[in-house]
Amino acid sequence: MTFSPHQPATRADARRYAVILAGGSGTRLWPLSRSSMPKQLLALNGAETLLQQTVRRVAPLVDATQVITVTHADHRFEVSGQLHAIDVRLTEGVLAEPMGRNTLPAIAWAAARIARATPDALIAVFSSDHAVANPDCFLGAWEAAERAADAGYISLFGMQPTEPATGFGYIEAGAPLGIPVSGSHSVREVVRFVEKPTLDKAREFLAHGSYYWNGGMFVFRADCFLASLERYQPALFAMLPQLAESDRLASADLYRKLPEISIDYGVLEHADKVAVVPVDMGWSDLGSWEALYQQRAKDADGNLIQGDVVAVNSRNNLLWSEYGTVATLGLDNVAVVQTRDATLVCSRDQTEHLKQLVSRVNEEHPGLTETHMTVARPWGSYTTLEEGNRYKIKRIVVNPGAKLSMQMHYHRSEHWVVIAGTAKIVNGDQEMFLEENQSTYIAKTHRHRLENPGKIPLQIIEIQSGPYLEEDDIVRFEDVYGRH
Repeated sequence: MTFSPHQPATRADARRYAVILAGGSGTRLWPLSRSSMPKQLLALNGAETLLQQTVRRVAPLVDATQVITVTHADHRFEVSGQLHAIDVRLTEGVLAEPMGRNTLPAIAWAAARIARATPDALIAVFSSDHAVANPDCFLGAWEAAERAADAGYISLFGMQPTEPATGFGYIEAGAPLGIPVSGSHSVREVVRFVEKPTLDKAREFLAHGSYYWNGGMFVFRADCFLASLERYQPALFAMLPQLAESDRLASADLYRKLPEISIDYGVLEHADKVAVVPVDMGWSDLGSWEALYQQRAKDADGNLIQGDVVAVNSRNNLLWSEYGTVATLGLDNVAVVQTRDATLVCSRDQTEHLKQLVSRVNEEHPGLTETHMTVARPWGSYTTLEEGNRYKIKRIVVNPGAKLSMQMHYHRSEHWVVIAGTAKIVNGDQEMFLEENQSTYIAKTHRHRLENPGKIPLQIIEIQSGPYLEEDDIVRFEDVYGRH
């Protein structure tokens, strides 16, 4: 499903906007999800990433020019690249936060920008890292929630619980509000919000039948939402004019002054007109390896297998290989996740508690929670192949038509060998073109730039030598991506 530049008005109301939240680190899916490449940017349950799936899910009801995606500044180029692959117009709606301040400032920033053009806009807010098995049911619930939002309510999606889960917040639904909606959906008042309950309480909620998981999806009118902010969060509301005028990369000085608070605590638990649309759309937050196991197809032995895996006498396991072969013998109910530089092995029933392990790994090996050996960049990617005392070897891939910044290093020299494609290189006062098996030497303090003028990806091997080889030894003089 793709966006159409001329969708009929019945499918793309001029007042309808979608805000997609694409922040967060997804530590419970380590070692695959890391700070530099969190789970929303990964393809975990199909060929496309969770972000791309989310964007395609909203496509039938909203024009691409009315989709706002809020992400962290560190991820803005990867987010833009993934959106560009779907529709170039989506890239114009990317807002980048210089730091995470929880959900309310992100939503408020998007809502304030939307309200400048459409004060009575109907804004739907969705997380970018969830899965939905029944997209038609999702769209029907969205339209029902809009009816309530147009009547002045902040509307939530109440996910039908399938088990007594203790990892979600719950919404207690009351009587129907009498708001006419099409299809089988209904709109009910919200009696109360309940934080993550004990197992006994969760069982009570499941048996009761009027409790739903809070999936973090909301629909509201822009003017009503801003009025709620003015009433319940006056400090944040007072800063909205500045925030709305911000460029697509917000000022760190401004953002630092914003309160760090969720929309639930900041608005929903205070508001007097909150509605819920109960919906059974096959929703999962994919918040753990166990959640992914439950959502994905398994083989005849109950194993979820991804990548190069050989499993013998092994049942009910999650076996995932991103690099190399994973071979198991006699395992039962275990999660094994292997990347190029880290391997997770744990009982499946422990995956919900992975944050404790990730915290320990971060203390002893901080790089393993921050980045993969392959790191995405706006121009392509680089992979660290080997490193040791005073040297580091990388494979650099530059996309067709892309180029790195004009830069130099104080502490290292570099040797470049082209292994595929054609390189256009500025090296000091020289400009040259190199092809396969040709090379050049970049001395310390020499200005240099690497560019791919060709039609296929450029690949080079870079050998760095020097006393300091970290990424912060880069002085940029010119950069088309706005980096400093």
